[in-house]
Amino acid sequence: MGSWGPPLRIARRTTRRHFGRTLLVAALIGLPVFAGTVLGVSGRTSDPSGETLARITIGQADARLTVTPYGKLQPVETGPNLYGMPGPAEGHETPVRVPANFDPRPLLPAGSTVVRAPSEMGSVDIKGPSTTNGVALIVGEPQNPLAKDLSHLDQGRFPVAPTEVALSPSFAKHLGVTVGGTMQDAKGTSYQVVGLARPTAQPTDWWVFAAPGTRLMTPAESTDISWLVDLPPTADPLALATALSGKGFYLLPRANIVDPPVDFNGDAIAPYVAMTLVIGFGILEIVLLAGTAFAVGARRQTRELGLVLSAGGTPRDVRRIVLLQGLFAGVVGVTSGLVLAAITLLAGRPLWEQVSGSLFIAWQVPWGGIALIAALGLAAGVAAATVPAISASRQAPLAALSGRFAATVARTRIRKPAVVMIIAGVVLVVAGSGMLAAALAAARTAQSVAGAPRASATPLGPVVLVLVGITAVLIGVVWILPSLLGKLGGPARHLPLSGRLALRDAARHRHRTGPATAAIMMAVAATAAAAFAGANSTAADAVSYVPQAQLGNAMVRFGDDSGSVPYSTAIEQHIAGQLPTERVYRFGMIQDPDSPPGAGPLWMTATSGESGREYGFVGALVVVDPAYLDAIGAEGRKLADRLRAGEVLVPHADFTKTGTVQLQGATTTTLKATYAGDFPKLELLRDQLMISPAAAAKLGKAGTFAVEYDLKRLPTGDEIAAVDRLLGHDGILVVEQGFQDPSRRILLWVIGAAAVVTLLGVAISVSLSAAEGRADLATLAAIGAPPRRRRSLAAAQAWVIGQLGCVLGVGVGALYGYTSHAAFGSPYFAVPWAGLATIVVVVPLFAGLVAWVLTRSRLPMVARIN
Repeated sequence: MGSWGPPLRIARRTTRRHFGRTLLVAALIGLPVFAGTVLGVSGRTSDPSGETLARITIGQADARLTVTPYGKLQPVETGPNLYGMPGPAEGHETPVRVPANFDPRPLLPAGSTVVRAPSEMGSVDIKGPSTTNGVALIVGEPQNPLAKDLSHLDQGRFPVAPTEVALSPSFAKHLGVTVGGTMQDAKGTSYQVVGLARPTAQPTDWWVFAAPGTRLMTPAESTDISWLVDLPPTADPLALATALSGKGFYLLPRANIVDPPVDFNGDAIAPYVAMTLVIGFGILEIVLLAGTAFAVGARRQTRELGLVLSAGGTPRDVRRIVLLQGLFAGVVGVTSGLVLAAITLLAGRPLWEQVSGSLFIAWQVPWGGIALIAALGLAAGVAAATVPAISASRQAPLAALSGRFAATVARTRIRKPAVVMIIAGVVLVVAGSGMLAAALAAARTAQSVAGAPRASATPLGPVVLVLVGITAVLIGVVWILPSLLGKLGGPARHLPLSGRLALRDAARHRHRTGPATAAIMMAVAATAAAAFAGANSTAADAVSYVPQAQLGNAMVRFGDDSGSVPYSTAIEQHIAGQLPTERVYRFGMIQDPDSPPGAGPLWMTATSGESGREYGFVGALVVVDPAYLDAIGAEGRKLADRLRAGEVLVPHADFTKTGTVQLQGATTTTLKATYAGDFPKLELLRDQLMISPAAAAKLGKAGTFAVEYDLKRLPTGDEIAAVDRLLGHDGILVVEQGFQDPSRRILLWVIGAAAVVTLLGVAISVSLSAAEGRADLATLAAIGAPPRRRRSLAAAQAWVIGQLGCVLGVGVGALYGYTSHAAFGSPYFAVPWAGLATIVVVVPLFAGLVAWVLTRSRLPMVARIN
């Protein structure tokens, strides 16, 4: 032939003739192209950059000006940016202005236009159908053209008067109001609802839009106020930003949002390294599965390729024919994946907005990424056909014309380089994990000083080391897998007939079972790694979890921080009557008797012994009933005895070097103190000083700020709703049920993913085995094998491939699992035994069952030579 023309025509015709196999390979290639395109476009659109980011940040303005209460701000080395407001400069911490009352226009160049930027100002209480609801408040002028794209108006208009509001559709539905209706705040003031609107970010949450000057909320004197600024053409935004920073104003130019200053961080490379390896493994998995289909297809084309050789074709022509089939399949898969992705994105836009939690102002298409994905898809098609093409080109013409192909009879010798690669990979993983563990220990030490509850460590070097090690192990296992499959024929003699046939078929046809098993192994390794990650992340969350109250109890906090619900003995008793209450515990704060009412609690200092240093404690002395600590356990009873003895329990050992603490109000009082350690681990008492009611009575009046109800059982939904109506506000009553482990839901997803990928690999391998071994099945039927034998053989083949793939996959996934405890800050190496056991035992059996059910018992008789 000598050219690409005839191979191209033969490949095109073969692709059409074997359309089912072509669709199978195209689907394997097109699925990741589809998923990558959808995730890439939706992810980039939900987290935009460039001009789109500027539009959803400052609308159509040239800059955003933030008025702070300080006289000078700290300089920003990289220039104004979107991701951090500088604090006050040293020596300028004292406020010099009230931002809400400040007019920034005199500071700007002549010809500038200034508009109040729609900004979240906090939470306001709105009367709902049954209780008062806390809702986020947005104050500004979103109707101004400069604020376009910051909010989306669904109906009506934005508020312009202090007595007007616009509501998000979800909150309007909750209130049962429409445009033209009214709503009331917690004080009973009515506001007219003039529109339904949503902010660009979190559009499904509850929001209230109000105009400047609204009576819903009075900004605190220290609250920053933002303005949208349209500058004249002659203005220099960067120079203006520098000048205003020295006066306590933060100007963020549009150019710094569209093209932000570079802030390089080496650790930020680690996620991209991991992402690159994940994509690479995904492509390799496609090549393995699609290569299996091409290998079987090439063997079924043996006679056709033999005709090419006998007609004067060369092995190069045979290779070209098979490679072009892979290229055609890649083109079909990539094109279909891109078209389906575009349809899915356009049709499912509301769903993507809901999932991402943001409105899509404009589609952002990562053309470079999509081109790379398409190129990888085409390359995967060609790569999948490479090994089958080489094997087909090595067939002797006479053997090819007979339609026969030789089974793999080469010695199943374990390749030493593969073993070395696996051992080296394990060593790298262990070394990297050790470095991560050391970094985690250092992070915990540093954060223990800062009082942070949780630490984690993901430095770039160890992360790359671990990923390279896992990659080496995967490559080594894939390399050695055909040899392992070849070893299966030996122990097969101890199994029943179907098992013997399945193991020997896997050993003889390693061209088919090897890639399929490797693909299953890689996918299961990913799911096993996810299971380890979930288990260790959950373990870290469980350790850092701080309960609101004792397990099974209910907590109610009173005061301004809890919806302005004041405490009274009557409301405490009413709440107790609505719940299955067994006992009530009160918590109070001691007020300074020599200070006017409402002046605040007593302050405390503690001398740390030898050094004579004093530690200031910013907070109040909490009054705790000793009986509350008695109910916690033996350690609690020891501390309760200290409280009864009149001592103060302090949260830091440095406070007890002298065994005393000093309470400073109008007068100074010295009390005995005991270090309470990390006990009790409750949110209400964490880092607090505790004192008994009897000792507190000698210091001053204690105002109750929280009440805990010891319950006989968990309250029902109706009982909780009754308390919410009594308090007039939802969310104040908290029922402590302990740390809620999300790993069960994660485990179900992991097992489902492992089952899907295993079934996919098994289905491809078993179906191709059935097509390739039809003559062998005909021979079995001819010598008296019953029809159910085919089902049993298919089930055994599915179990063998699935079992081997799942065991190897869990082993490889465990390498990442060994590392995940440091990456997630877990206090120990958490192993998801239930999930791993399910993957190793149940998933392969399920794959065999599915193969048994879906396989036909009878096939039409065929000649053995076919």
